[in-house]
Amino acid sequence: MKNVTPLLLIGLSLAFVSLCSGNATAGDVRIGISAQETYVGYPVTLQIEFSNVAKHEAPELPEVDGLKIESTGAPSQSTQVFSINGRRSIIESFTYSYAITPDRAGEFVIPPLTVSYDGRKQLTESVRFSATKSEVGDLAFVEITGDRPSVYVGEPIQLTLKIWIKPYQNEDFRVTLSEGDMWSLISRQTDWGPFTDRMNELADNNQRPGGERVQRESDDGTTSTYYLYEIDAEIYPQHAGSIDGSNCRIVIRYPTELKRSRSPLDDFFGDQSPFSGSGFFDDAFSSFGPRLSISSVRPVIVDANVSPIEINPIPNQGRPANYRGAVGDYEIYTQATPTTVNAGDPITLNIAIRGDGPMDRVQPPLLNEQQTLTKKFKVADESLAGFVDGNQKLFTTTIRPLSESVSEIPPIEFSFFDPRKEKFVTVRSKPIPVEVSAAETLSFDKIVANPDLPRNDAERSDDDPVAMVPAIYPADDLLDSQSARTTWNPLVLTAIALPPFAFAFSLLFARRGVVASGVRSLMPLKHFENACAAATSPRELSLAMREFLASYWKLDQASEMVVVGHLRRSGNRELAVRLESWFDRCRQAEHGILFSELATEDPRSLPSLKREASQIAESCVDRKANRAAKTMQAQAGRSSTVLRSLIGIAVVSCGLTQSASAEDAPSSGAVSMTRQQQHAVLSEADGLYHRAAEAITSDPEQANANFAAAAAKYQIVVDSGVQNAKLSYNLGNSYRMSGSKGMAVAYYRQAILLDPDNPEFAAALRQTLHEINSANATSLDARSITRQSVTILFSHVPRFWVLWSGIVVWAVAWLMLVQRGFPRLWFGDHRIGRAWPVGLILCSLVLAGSVSAHDWTLRNPQAATVVVAKANMHLSDDATSPEIGKPLAEASEVIVSKHRGDWVKVTSMDQRSGWLRSNEVR
Repeated sequence: MKNVTPLLLIGLSLAFVSLCSGNATAGDVRIGISAQETYVGYPVTLQIEFSNVAKHEAPELPEVDGLKIESTGAPSQSTQVFSINGRRSIIESFTYSYAITPDRAGEFVIPPLTVSYDGRKQLTESVRFSATKSEVGDLAFVEITGDRPSVYVGEPIQLTLKIWIKPYQNEDFRVTLSEGDMWSLISRQTDWGPFTDRMNELADNNQRPGGERVQRESDDGTTSTYYLYEIDAEIYPQHAGSIDGSNCRIVIRYPTELKRSRSPLDDFFGDQSPFSGSGFFDDAFSSFGPRLSISSVRPVIVDANVSPIEINPIPNQGRPANYRGAVGDYEIYTQATPTTVNAGDPITLNIAIRGDGPMDRVQPPLLNEQQTLTKKFKVADESLAGFVDGNQKLFTTTIRPLSESVSEIPPIEFSFFDPRKEKFVTVRSKPIPVEVSAAETLSFDKIVANPDLPRNDAERSDDDPVAMVPAIYPADDLLDSQSARTTWNPLVLTAIALPPFAFAFSLLFARRGVVASGVRSLMPLKHFENACAAATSPRELSLAMREFLASYWKLDQASEMVVVGHLRRSGNRELAVRLESWFDRCRQAEHGILFSELATEDPRSLPSLKREASQIAESCVDRKANRAAKTMQAQAGRSSTVLRSLIGIAVVSCGLTQSASAEDAPSSGAVSMTRQQQHAVLSEADGLYHRAAEAITSDPEQANANFAAAAAKYQIVVDSGVQNAKLSYNLGNSYRMSGSKGMAVAYYRQAILLDPDNPEFAAALRQTLHEINSANATSLDARSITRQSVTILFSHVPRFWVLWSGIVVWAVAWLMLVQRGFPRLWFGDHRIGRAWPVGLILCSLVLAGSVSAHDWTLRNPQAATVVVAKANMHLSDDATSPEIGKPLAEASEVIVSKHRGDWVKVTSMDQRSGWLRSNEVR
């Protein structure tokens, strides 16, 4: 097995020949494999490279018996520049990579592939490689065990993955690898099966399983030392039968040789680079210790041995008609608001299901199938979306009483299978009393109509320019790349911060007398400390204390009895006792004991008396300072409270809004195009769009095809790296007119991100969202209503005007607060009330908040838009996994939290989490 593939040598030779012959720009296709030999279960990488082609189609690999073929992701792009004899040539290439894993030993042949590029077809060479079974011996063992011998489908079971790895020992260097070194040799090609999520969680936290040195007895009775690694995971079996461990395969790069490192670069090797080395040797070389490194490895591939665990199916006997797959022990609770309504009025019904099972898998009860409810109430004919809150899952829906004879909301039923009792259980909520009055007779078509949109927007007319084919911008305006405008720039933040600071300065100036008096109150303590340091006898020290306290408290006499009595009357008896004891020690020292400056341990020594005098004086000053602080707080009153609150709001608002200024980076996989090519493609797209607009009434099918073709042309330019608001708007218009309204919404939002002050973009987005909602006959939730309200606002008024209107109102409000401190300076003796400035500040926060909310929805790097008609959320990244709730509608907003292959994990606006295919969101 060799580390250098033939494809690299062939590619360089072809490049050199083409350069020398002057045909550097001729298109070419090459195919190569990372290794000619591999092991069962260990993948090799097949790469297909297109060089210097204008356009091409992605190759399609056939199915080959015994091989698992998977794409490793989007094609990579590279550019090479050559200069020979002063002649400069460029080779651009696109490379598609595929991971090919053999499931059995043998010789394999990937037949020639037909690839298409630049209007021609070419047949590639066939690719051959062989796979052998890895000899494991006693080097490693893998076992999966469960905490119970049998479970039901959907019932959680705790599995433990046990991996025994024999420590590698080298007699030449007298080295035994540690458990950490052996764990690091587990390859990234390992398939963890049901433990994948647990391993990803450990990796995200920079953790790994710890290894324990144990003794394991082999089949022949001999005992050897192993490192045992244990990994726990909780799974919910979805199919009856037994636990499947065939998808859990551990790949270990087991060392066979060590060497001494000569350079730090000896250990710098990548993992699995098909055009630079063979698969499993590329990531084998790792170092440990001061001078030793692993120089050679061989793969050890071990399939997990699963202990017998029986998965029992949910029985059919006794299964209720409303059973929806819940396994465990549950309770159901309901709450309704309001409970006093007219016939036909909506009642919000909240349903909570609590239990010990997997709450994210709990499906809501089908209300439209519960006859006791549908006899008296109009119920939505759809599955409810819910969200998990601790050990419960909450659902919300709307029901409407059919007549005034309704007196209660009947119990809601929920059925589940209890695996402990091994039987089905149906629980019911308590009935909810309601009062229903007679109302005007209305058809339920009118009752459930969507009232969220204005009537003039819900009905199209031929005079409405947005309802007709929207105009597009010419190609000359679309090639200048833009970056997302920062709404909260330094000028805006300065304009927001200056008024509160001006008010704070004016408040401090108005209260300068109170502040100065508080500072002056601390000066007598400094004089006493100087007198205390200069005292040479206990008598002088006692006199200084009496004079200080009498002056500080403004007493008539400076005797011991007066100052101690003042402390007792003020309620501080402990300090009074301490001061009286101090005076007593001063008298004892003065009349009976000789003191030395070195006698610091005696409490009656002069240094001890001085230290305690300073402590007593500080305690007295602290008590008065606390009273002064309370006086200052009382004088400041409510105005200082308003100051702190509003300045806090300003600071938090600035901080939050500035954090929303993240910009999206251009795609790393951009298609390389010159400016002339981009302009030519844009001109073709404009022509297709205008021809489609002319044929929209005479030949709708041809018009739709032309709109789709124009969208494809605009998309090419966008993918080449051009970020332009008008280009995104043209692309959105093309998608919208061709019927791909989810894609249109995504690019309208991109246009608004790049140019948020253009009302035309917001108007197009608003109209498209209305068309989608009307076609799907969906009602908007509160969050969607808020977002659409902001969209409607900015479709008529530029965001720039809204923002600066809020800043002006903000400044006027703070100037009014400043006037309250200096009324005569502005309007004579007239003082403005508090209601006006507070109301203006709230108004400014509403205006700025609308801009911030709009900014956040556009600039959130994890936000995405559903671009298909219906997107079914799955429980895991597998098309066969259960679906979660009702499908997401086109143009729905989601937050992407994780990428895995062709799937993304998203959270919808109703707090449902699940997996979608990556091509379903943009």
